[in-house]
Amino acid sequence: MNDNAGGAGKILDGSTDQPQQGPGVNQEEVKKDRAENEEQESASSVLKDWVDLLVRAGFWALVIYLFIFQVSVVEGPSMQPTFLDYDRLVIDKLTYRFSSVRRFDVIVFQAVDLGRHGLERCNRDYIKRVIGLPGETVRVRDGRIWINGRKMDEPYGPKYSACSWSGFEDETFVVPPGQYFVMGDNRPDSKDSRQDSLGFVPAGQIRGLVRLRFWPRGRVQWIERGIENARSQ
Repeated sequence: MNDNAGGAGKILDGSTDQPQQGPGVNQEEVKKDRAENEEQESASSVLKDWVDLLVRAGFWALVIYLFIFQVSVVEGPSMQPTFLDYDRLVIDKLTYRFSSVRRFDVIVFQAVDLGRHGLERCNRDYIKRVIGLPGETVRVRDGRIWINGRKMDEPYGPKYSACSWSGFEDETFVVPPGQYFVMGDNRPDSKDSRQDSLGFVPAGQIRGLVRLRFWPRGRVQWIERGIENARSQ
C-alpha cells in the first residue's frame, strides 16, 4: 500500500488563499471599479440622508406654520402709526386655542377682498385691531369709538378724522355672535369693518395674534395684548 499521493492530483488543504486569477484579468481595473462602486454608494447614501433631512424639516416647518406661528409683512398705511410698510411681524397661532380674543388685540385674519365696487377678488390676509366683541353695539363717529353707548379710551394712539375710506362717518354697528368688529389705527385710510366690502370678521377666519415686530432692527417690539374681559356695560 502506497501512502504517497504522488503528482496525480491537487490536494485542498483548507487554507484561505484564493486561486490565482487567470491570464487577462487586470488587478488595477478591478480595484478601480470597486472604488468607483463604493464612491457611488457613498454618494447615494449622502443624498438619501439629505432628502430625509429636508422632508423632516419641511414637515416640521409646515406644523409650525399651521399651528404655532407664521411671519407676515405689513403692506399699506392702514395700521399707521403702530405698524409701517414692510414691518416684519410674528403671528402667534397658539394663544387663541386656549384664550378668547380681547378688545384691542392686533390680529391677522383672512378675508375675501371685494374691492370698492363689490367685485370679488382673491383671499387676502389683513392686519387690524379688534374693537367690537360679539353682541356689542359699536358706534363710530369722527374715527372715535363708543361701545354700548360708552366712549372708549384708546391708549395706542390711532389717527382720527371726520372722514374715512368710505367718506364722512357717524354709523352704528351691531356685532353678530361669533364675529368681531375690527378697525385700522389709521382711521382715515383703513378698509375695515366699517365697509361692507370687508365687514365683520368671523372667529374662524382669524389666523392669529400679532406678538412681535422683529424688523426693522431699530423698531423691534413685543406687542402687548388687548384688555382682558373689557366689555362695556
